Amino acid sequence: MKKKRAPAPEAPPPAPPRSSLAALSALAAAAGLGAWLGLGFVASAAATYDEPLHLASGWSYLTTGRYFLNITDHPPLAEMWAALPLAALKPAAMTGHPDFAARRRYAFADRFLYGNTVDAERLLNTARRFNFLTLFLGLAAVLALWARRLSGWEAAAGAVAAAALSPVLVSNLALVTTDGLPAVLFAASFWLLSRPERDRAVWAAAGAAAGLAMAGKFSMASLAPLAPVLVLAERRLRGERPFSREALVGLLVWAAAAALAVAAVYRFGQAGLFFEGLRETLSRLDQGRSSYLLGRHTVRGTLAYFPAALFAKTPLALLALSGWGAWTSWRRERPEERLWLLAPPAAFFALALTAKVQIGVRHLLPVLPFLALWCGLAAADLARRGAAARLALAALALWAGASVVGARPHLLSYFNEAAGGPAGGREWLLDSNLDWGQDLKGLAAELKARGNPPVYLAYFGVADPAYYGIRYVQALANWNVPRPGDDLDPAAGGGPVLFAVSATNLKGVYLSDHGLLSWLESRAPVAAPGQSILLYDLSSDLDGRRRLAELLALSRHPAAAGLSKGLLLQ
Repeated sequence: MKKKRAPAPEAPPPAPPRSSLAALSALAAAAGLGAWLGLGFVASAAATYDEPLHLASGWSYLTTGRYFLNITDHPPLAEMWAALPLAALKPAAMTGHPDFAARRRYAFADRFLYGNTVDAERLLNTARRFNFLTLFLGLAAVLALWARRLSGWEAAAGAVAAAALSPVLVSNLALVTTDGLPAVLFAASFWLLSRPERDRAVWAAAGAAAGLAMAGKFSMASLAPLAPVLVLAERRLRGERPFSREALVGLLVWAAAAALAVAAVYRFGQAGLFFEGLRETLSRLDQGRSSYLLGRHTVRGTLAYFPAALFAKTPLALLALSGWGAWTSWRRERPEERLWLLAPPAAFFALALTAKVQIGVRHLLPVLPFLALWCGLAAADLARRGAAARLALAALALWAGASVVGARPHLLSYFNEAAGGPAGGREWLLDSNLDWGQDLKGLAAELKARGNPPVYLAYFGVADPAYYGIRYVQALANWNVPRPGDDLDPAAGGGPVLFAVSATNLKGVYLSDHGLLSWLESRAPVAAPGQSILLYDLSSDLDGRRRLAELLALSRHPAAAGLSKGLLLQ
């Protein structure tokens, strides 16, 4: 009997080509670059305007199971997600405080952050780091997988690098707000729907991502009509019947998963709060809000706002690459690929144009992952076009890197060279585009370098100046978190008379008299921490001291009379 020969060992899988290995290395480096930029921003920034409220809300939801504090303004998921790591720190929930019961939201949030059993910066930055790393790496995975499917590992590396070099994307993913998580889920939902083959598990996953996005931000309710419309449009582009049994079953699975995700986030019994909050948000947004663009103030919005914001806040090299990538996407052979690459961001952008509330490019955040994806497709296309195209790609990558790394760590106040850079940003846009209260730490460092003199302060933000060691008199009242400052006279004692002004207040965005501080425009600041706070020395400026005294009287500072005497002494 012939002995059976042992089966030959299986041959090892072929090694990836060198080009793929290089692209994988570039992808890892891009993810590392994004992490370095984002964590550097976290370490540099004081609490931005809404972060204490979002953090306090999220922790109260996690600890009590009751959605109360901020629930009519925002769905709970993004706030709870950012607050998850606080479980390791065990801060006090403080929900028994009268400010919580009366829903004095900003007063309670201030107490939660600065009066807790855990240090304020440790509390906030623990949440920020967790939020940033989970969202950025999750987005990087979505972009890499989507781009690789379309154009290989070179496209994957290019897309992640573009995301890492998008200051708007990185800075807003790093903050405890409701903008980042829904933007990532928006991209994830369409990545899943764009798959050539979709079984019920894919339909359900795409629906769950859409539902979780809606449970993170009310603007994501646009997914409810948008995704089904695009699915039906895809079938028509393929020459298939839109309303086939296959399509209808898939959409039913998608809708059921989305509804279940929303209900689960609201703990089922509180699901009615989603519709109550959506209704109130739509009513509030219809009223408009003060905004600023290129010297013009409006409360009803303008069609130019978001195009201008996207142009000014995006590195020019990425704009060029994303434009090339959008063109190559339009020219793709398969029409359904064109649809999923171009239609979701175009639809969301068109919807944003009609908004009456225009306070930040962050409201376009769901569009930015698609710009990064287009950049990746452009990078792959250029890499295959010969030496000259590869040289152009390298030049654009170096330009983007130099522009963004040069602005580090102040990514929130980034503006590209065509907009005058960060120093020119305040002539274009304000509020969360440039000045969201994040540079109070930078002001403290500047004052410390000058011997830590007391200052007059017109700060746009809710962070506590005293927490950073700033001695100050608040020259312009903050309506959400009033802080009169210290019992001192900065003009007494013969020291410098310093006036620190947030750029948003300098331009009077939320002041009834937009020109209240315009007299400072003719004076050069002696420092500009992060370009969002401007420091003026009025020691020898008699007219400036007089105007500052008038400002104290107008703001009804309790010690205005005494402070004015010190200012008006020659």
